[in-house]
Amino acid sequence: MRKKHNILIIQPIASFSGSLKSLEQYLRHMHNNFNFTFLTQNGPSAKTLKKYGKVYKSLGLTKFDNTLNSHYSGYRWILLIREFFYIPFSILSLLKIKYSNEKINLIHLNEITGLPTAILAKLIFNTPLIVHVRSLNNLKRGKLLSNYFLKILNRFADKILVIDNEVLKSLNSKNKCTIARNILDTKKIKTRSVNDNNFLHVGYIGTFLKYKGVENLIEAVDTLTKKNYKIKLILAGSFLKRNILTRNIFKIFNFENNIKGELLEKEFIINLGFLKDIRKFYEKIDILCFPSSLNTTGRQVFEAGFFTKPVIICLKNKNSDGFVNYYNGISYKHFNSIKELQNSIIYFYNNRKKIKTMGLNGKKIAVKNNSKDLNIKKMNAIYNGIINNNIF
Repeated sequence: MRKKHNILIIQPIASFSGSLKSLEQYLRHMHNNFNFTFLTQNGPSAKTLKKYGKVYKSLGLTKFDNTLNSHYSGYRWILLIREFFYIPFSILSLLKIKYSNEKINLIHLNEITGLPTAILAKLIFNTPLIVHVRSLNNLKRGKLLSNYFLKILNRFADKILVIDNEVLKSLNSKNKCTIARNILDTKKIKTRSVNDNNFLHVGYIGTFLKYKGVENLIEAVDTLTKKNYKIKLILAGSFLKRNILTRNIFKIFNFENNIKGELLEKEFIINLGFLKDIRKFYEKIDILCFPSSLNTTGRQVFEAGFFTKPVIICLKNKNSDGFVNYYNGISYKHFNSIKELQNSIIYFYNNRKKIKTMGLNGKKIAVKNNSKDLNIKKMNAIYNGIINNNIF
């Protein structure tokens, strides 16, 4: 029997996140082929990952955020104090792994914000590094810092994985990049329509954060219900939890991004809370709303496609990777425009037959881009290619 290669996966986000969810979809089908070791912080990530290998928990992992949505600006630069504080804890955790394990054959950073920790890991283990980029890189703030960040990324990463073409465009590093799309195991998916001809069921799934547009969505539906539109807003998710150091910094400098809890108490809202089984959410909605300021298609968009649900999405361009306007949903341009969001909801309210048509179109796109077997085969080839010095 061939000896399994040892992979160290660094998950820099402690809370349950899209990056963790996407990683787990791959781990379910790859943990029999590789020995996985994980480095993360204490929280939902550690609890999830222990099913697939040994987990090492650090008090903190040092990061640098150059993503479009949450890059440093103004007072947010103060957060770098936290990242410097976490450096020794990151090093100690990596050394603990080094002297407790067999040789690590490959390091896989699951989110680019953890690049400083991944660089330390590469230096300590002298091992190839894969960096997974799941968010748009910030190119707005002046080219000097972004170019320097990308130069460091290219210097230390042996391979850069991007989740779609939009993320690829934001990196300007095509020579090292490969698209490795997020996947969803579709064996247990059964599509069904909501049996309520009167109400339109609008759904949102994810963390209850301001930049995700949840406040805008609640305001939009609130206004429409007051105009006698029969709409129910189905929410599935949770507030973002932070460790005590980050929580205090955010409180002092007013960085808090969670929405106010009382907003969820509206009569038209059905809050399902955090769900491990997303089928329980998608079977209750007619359309998915992704009103985020991220200007990209999150994994919710292709998930909705697999469940044959059309989407409403905030995008500056009408079309994007995995989304075609008025084919598998409707896009609106301005994040803060409640009116544009309302008009998109009203379109589906008045055109119920389009829900099924666009939902089926969404499934065609999801099956083409995000099929499990094709992408897992590709990831296996990437791992083995790098380990065997045959860069994929």
